[in-house]
Amino acid sequence: MDRRWYTLPIIVMGVLISFILAMMFGASHYTFSEVWNVITNLDMTDKTHQILYEIRMPRVLAALVSGFMISIAGLVLQSVTHNDLSEPSILGINAGANLAIILAALLIPSLSFVAIMVSGFAGGMIVGLVILSVTRTRSPLHLILAGAGISLFLYAITDFLVITNDLGQYMTFFTAGGASGQSIGNLAIVVPLAAVLVLALYIMAKELDVLLFGDEMAVSLGQNRGLYKWLTLVIAVMLSSIAVAMVGNVVFLGLLVPHIVKMIYGNMHKYTIIYTGLFGAIIFALSDMFARMFNEAPVNAVIAMIGLPFFIYIIKKRGGQYA
Repeated sequence: MDRRWYTLPIIVMGVLISFILAMMFGASHYTFSEVWNVITNLDMTDKTHQILYEIRMPRVLAALVSGFMISIAGLVLQSVTHNDLSEPSILGINAGANLAIILAALLIPSLSFVAIMVSGFAGGMIVGLVILSVTRTRSPLHLILAGAGISLFLYAITDFLVITNDLGQYMTFFTAGGASGQSIGNLAIVVPLAAVLVLALYIMAKELDVLLFGDEMAVSLGQNRGLYKWLTLVIAVMLSSIAVAMVGNVVFLGLLVPHIVKMIYGNMHKYTIIYTGLFGAIIFALSDMFARMFNEAPVNAVIAMIGLPFFIYIIKKRGGQYA
C-alpha cells in the first residue's frame, strides 16, 4: 500500500471533526452533547433538535459537499489547461453561472433547485468554452486576463439586471458565498450527482496524469487527448456550476486547495482527486462556520484571507512562467 494513503483516515477524521465543529458553532452555539443527540437520537419535538436538523445540518453538509466539488473542479482545470492559476472563478465559469441563474430567475420566478443547477451549468459551460477556445494557443497569462475581463463584463451585466429588477437580496447570496438556505431535499439531488461526477474523474485519473505531460506525450502514448480533455472539462464545469447554485460564487478555494494537496502528495490524480476534495470540504465548512460566528460575514472574505496571500505566493514563485 502506498504510504500516501496512510493519511487518508486522518483526513476523513478531519472532515468529521469539521462537521461537528460547524454544527456546534455559529450565530448560536450548541454543546457537543446536543449535536451528538441530534445525530444519534433525533427528537423533532425538541426545538433545539429542530433547529440543528432542519437549518444547521443542511447548511453544514452543503458546505462540505460544495467545498469538495469546487476544489476538485479547480484541480481538473489546472491539470487540463496546464495553468497553475486556473480556477472556476478566475476562468469566468462562476460569472457565467451567476448570470445564467439570474436570467433564469427573471424568466421563471418560481425556479426549482434543479432548474437553477441546469441554468448555472449552461452559463458556466458557455463562458468556460468561449474563454478556453479564444486562449487555447495563447500563454497562461492570456487565459487569466481573458477570464478576468469576461468575468467583470458578465458581473456588470448581472449587477444591472439585479438593480433594475430589484433582486438585491437574491444576488447578495451569490456574491458573498455561503451555504445558508439549503435543505435535505437539495442535498438529496446534489450528493448522488456529485458522487457520479467525481467517480468518473477518478476512473480517468491516469488519463489526467497523461494530460499533465503535454500534447506530444499524450499522442505518443496513444491517448485520445481531445476526448479526455473536453470530457474532464465538462465534468469540472458541472461540479463548479452545481456548487454555484448551492453556495454562490466562491473565490480562491479552487485555486488554494489543489496547490496545498499537490505540495504534500504530488501530482498523481488517484491521490490528488480524493485529498483535494476532502481538504476543500474541511476548509469551506470551517470558513462558513467562522462567517456565521462573525454575524454572517461573507464566506468569500474568510476564504480570501487565506487565498489571496497564497495567490500572491504562486505569482511570486512562478511569475517568470507567466511573463
